[in-house]
Amino acid sequence: MSILFFFKLGLLGLWALWYLIAFSTNLCESFEALGIFRKAWPLASGNFQAVSRAINTYSTSRRIPRLLFAGVLCCQLLAVSLFAWAIVSSVLTGTINFDAVNAAFAAALSLWAAFMLADEMLKQYDTEHPHVLFFMAQLVTFVALHVLPS
Repeated sequence: MSILFFFKLGLLGLWALWYLIAFSTNLCESFEALGIFRKAWPLASGNFQAVSRAINTYSTSRRIPRLLFAGVLCCQLLAVSLFAWAIVSSVLTGTINFDAVNAAFAAALSLWAAFMLADEMLKQYDTEHPHVLFFMAQLVTFVALHVLPS
């Protein structure tokens, strides 16, 4: 196994860990919104409140932000699972499992694309820039995994 193999595993591990942290802080935010955790829980992301404010401009329904945020949580959990599978399956075979890598990045990039579209539709221009940057960072990582030799 080459040093590039471990470098690629490290890149996959970075995104797996990033999505795990994002999922965990968003889950804490959900528990706070549901009253399971007290208000101002230190690990809550604050993202649910941002989604609620953006949606409330167009809708008074309390269900829509909750449904959208639940969808985000599901997508983040899917990304964590797929990145973990890409790592585990690659380690087991001793070579990068590009089918698993492609699935992980398809899920992750789709989430960023959805965020960018939602930002534009809801006129959330302050949050659009970071979403574009994360999309680009993941796309560069994805290309690097394919272009660098094995």
